[in-house]
Amino acid sequence: MKISNETKVGVLAAIAITLLILGFNFLKGKNLLERKNTIYAVFPRVDALSPSDPIKINGLQVGLVSDLEEKDENLSGVIVALNITKKINIPDNSYAMILSNPLGTSTLSIVLGTSTKFLEEGDTLSSRASGGIMEDLKGTLTPTVDKVNGTLKSLDS
Repeated sequence: MKISNETKVGVLAAIAITLLILGFNFLKGKNLLERKNTIYAVFPRVDALSPSDPIKINGLQVGLVSDLEEKDENLSGVIVALNITKKINIPDNSYAMILSNPLGTSTLSIVLGTSTKFLEEGDTLSSRASGGIMEDLKGTLTPTVDKVNGTLKSLDS
């Protein structure tokens, strides 16, 4: 059986287009062949979080942020879609936090709860605000500044 040149070119073009689509999605952080479980979290603000940022539990990457959407027209919150790619049971009293890096990248961290009931596909995870680096630095420096002020008052008297 002889295959015409047009058929060969058509098959090659279809394979090339398929590989292009898979490669483009891979570069965006999406894998079409991987199992994913989507859960949601609502944050008041998402500062530097963007799609394809990692999701970590206890330091292990378990998925990627897939989408960010406004909660309503007043922008009272931002809905973050989380694609969990590993088979992990997440208790329903767990919560999510956005951790910022000094280099400008963000990571979404899930802190596991103690419940025996687990989240299902499409459930919403509670969220907590993370102070970030400046808040941590401020909390560390506040007692030191108070001690310095006390020392200055004692020296003044």
